[in-house]
Amino acid sequence: MTGRAYLPVAVNMRGRSALVVGSGEAAYFKALLLVDFGVPTTVIAPPDGADDFDPRLCDLQRGGSVSLHRRAYAPSDLDGHTLAIVATGNRAADYAVEADARARGVLVNVVDDPDHCDFFASAYVRHGPVSIAVNSGGASPGFTAALKDDLAERYGPEVEEHVGHYLRWRRLVRERIDTARERELFWRGLRAAGLYAVLRGEGPEAAWRLIEARLARRTADDGAAGG
Repeated sequence: MTGRAYLPVAVNMRGRSALVVGSGEAAYFKALLLVDFGVPTTVIAPPDGADDFDPRLCDLQRGGSVSLHRRAYAPSDLDGHTLAIVATGNRAADYAVEADARARGVLVNVVDDPDHCDFFASAYVRHGPVSIAVNSGGASPGFTAALKDDLAERYGPEVEEHVGHYLRWRRLVRERIDTARERELFWRGLRAAGLYAVLRGEGPEAAWRLIEARLARRTADDGAAGG
């Protein structure tokens, strides 16, 4: 099966914002995704949209999460935004907003229409700073959701603690190994040795012993090479 060439990346949205055009459930869930990642979001909910208005959008507005406007869309609504998500429920209206977005250099997602998307909102599992995202390039949202549910069962809130251990180990490795290239090779060796499996299965103390053993071996090898 040949898929589309979508690049899996994490976009830095600090200081940037997004626009959602739509009033129904799809618009609500897209706005909720943006809010979950702290993206300042404006929602234009046309009163004559094909989809019924989802009152949960009002809940987001009351919570201060989004700026909600119950009125007709205007092309100037796109000004200043980095991303636009279009979910009016009317394809002609969707494509008109898409054209306006492209004319302004705004990345656009037309919901449920992969051929008219610059990006996809991946299904994800999130715990603290850790996000595990999955998508199928728009081929099968159902499979994407199923795989996300499987990941949610496998990786729970403990991953936030795990990343804390890795941050401490990273500082140690930076203190003990001078160059970025050498550090990268060291971490590759730890991955090959199953460091994360040890952390999950045996706990942080066992993982720490593995790191110390590898550091000690490296020091001994350097000493032998220098001697």
